[in-house]
Amino acid sequence: MLNFMRRHARSWLIKAAFMIIIIVFIFWGVGSFRTRRIPVLAYVNDEPIYYPQFITLYRQVIENYRRRFKNFNEDWVKKLNLKQTVLNQLIERKLLMQEAKKAGLVVTDMELAQTIQKLFQKEGQFDYRWYKEVLARYHYTPEEFEENIREDLIISKLTDMIQSLVHVSEVEAYETYRWLNQKINLDFMVFDPKDFKKGIEIEKNALKKYFEQHQKDYLIPPQFKVAYVKIPYQELIREVQISEEEVKEYYETNKDEFFEPKKVCARHILFRISSKASKEEVEKIKKKAEAVLAKVKKGEDFAKLAQKYSEDRASAKMGGDLGCFSEGKMVKPFEKAAFSLKKNEVSDLVRTPFGFHIIKVYEIKKEGIKPFNLVKNKIINKLKKEKATEKALKIANRIYAQAILEEDLNKGAKNYKKKTKETDYFSEKKWPPEFPLELKGEILSLKKGEISAPLEMSNGYLLVQIKDVKKERIPSFNEVKDQVKNKWIIEQAQKKAKKKAEEILNLLQKKGRIPHDYQKNIQETGFFSPQKPIPKVGFAPKVEKELFLLTLNQPYLDYVPEIKDKFYIFKLKARQEPDKTEYQKDKEMFKKSLLTRQRLIIFNAWVNSLRQKAKVEIKQEML
Repeated sequence: MLNFMRRHARSWLIKAAFMIIIIVFIFWGVGSFRTRRIPVLAYVNDEPIYYPQFITLYRQVIENYRRRFKNFNEDWVKKLNLKQTVLNQLIERKLLMQEAKKAGLVVTDMELAQTIQKLFQKEGQFDYRWYKEVLARYHYTPEEFEENIREDLIISKLTDMIQSLVHVSEVEAYETYRWLNQKINLDFMVFDPKDFKKGIEIEKNALKKYFEQHQKDYLIPPQFKVAYVKIPYQELIREVQISEEEVKEYYETNKDEFFEPKKVCARHILFRISSKASKEEVEKIKKKAEAVLAKVKKGEDFAKLAQKYSEDRASAKMGGDLGCFSEGKMVKPFEKAAFSLKKNEVSDLVRTPFGFHIIKVYEIKKEGIKPFNLVKNKIINKLKKEKATEKALKIANRIYAQAILEEDLNKGAKNYKKKTKETDYFSEKKWPPEFPLELKGEILSLKKGEISAPLEMSNGYLLVQIKDVKKERIPSFNEVKDQVKNKWIIEQAQKKAKKKAEEILNLLQKKGRIPHDYQKNIQETGFFSPQKPIPKVGFAPKVEKELFLLTLNQPYLDYVPEIKDKFYIFKLKARQEPDKTEYQKDKEMFKKSLLTRQRLIIFNAWVNSLRQKAKVEIKQEML
């Protein structure tokens, strides 16, 4: 394959980019784990998913989150359920490959070559050296890399095949448009359990009886006490020396890391167009934009015109300056126009979803490798971190070996002038901040007295020893009496609130009126559309569809829904249907958007059905 590509490197013309290439699977993907004797995390229809494959991808996902979100922390890992999410991705990928095989889908060597050439093109040609450098950097053989790309392309073909079966009729398109753009106005009453707490009397033995019936709700989970020692690489960086030769060698062998794509630096003047603007309104805005364009063509100062006329207020203050940007950063029509201009050249009017733009390019930065002097310090810091991390691992391994001999982590650490610390008792749900969440499985799998091997963290290594374990237990009534009392009272108040709401609803449905004292509690939402929060109430996805199906003949929701711990009565007051002429204006764009959405829904449903039918075995203790 490589020889074939090298011979034809100058002749390939790639006319269309492949949009479904999942880069994380290219560099941290599947192929390199298939031929080694390594632990299996899961089986999908008897085909293995290897643990190193999972953990490598998982750590990369964590790192990506850290780069994108400055406030990313361990709580996010838990809330987003990232371990399960990553495993689900691998399971779905395995299922899709199995289905593609059944369907007889293949990728030819020519298709594979074209794709790889597109990924590694410079100045319109395949750069073989760059290709080899990237593979070396990620410890991939060409065969492993090509296998991952081939799988991506096969999955892309399967996706296209399934989605091509989905179509949207005229009737379906209009009914969906009508549903999404209708509006309703509701009368409503709210019954808050907090208002019903007063007067609740606690009967004799009621709390004890409640506790006996709900003992599992108060179960105290296993508690762990842990001794630990951390070896952060930062403490060792000062001891690390990096030679000039090492820095230069890294630069020469990793030049792809310092590649800067072509950039253009531009100003623009924007004339905004509403998505609901009529043809007449668009024409009026266009004439205004053309008048300003004429001023630019006559040589008037572009920056001053931008300050005066541009409706992009953020950039207008800076004379329309958008700074420098590479391909893929702007909407396509804007990008295409900007990258076609020469330095100091001005575009004609460019139409984008935002409106009409006049673009002026004031600088063009060619693609290339950043000079050594500009990246030297960055390389030094990176190499120092790598060496310090290696040194931290060596120290951690020595402590571990000594601790195993002594059967005590503290004694092992003392030999290397490190001090252990101890946590208070904690449970799986109340995880100590000292330890990363992704290490939970490995730490909790240890038995009392057992010492972990060095555990990798983002800033170094960790060793732990389980000092004590308290088994799970049901507490005595006296230990949790206050909790039981509060919960019992809340439940009684909820019952009272719901009962009163149902009584009022029954009166309204039968007699059309309610007691005078409650009439003052009637509120009005005002008009709102589907998939939006109910004004003064909030999001209520479970009842939304039923609310929009109400009619003026049957205006009441026939039950009392609970929304955010409160109970509600809803009555339809008025309905607004969407304007059909507006639909005709937006029809083609709406149908296209609906088709994309429907194809995604159908494809995801199909993947879910594969998952439900599949035989999936997961070794949960390894998660």
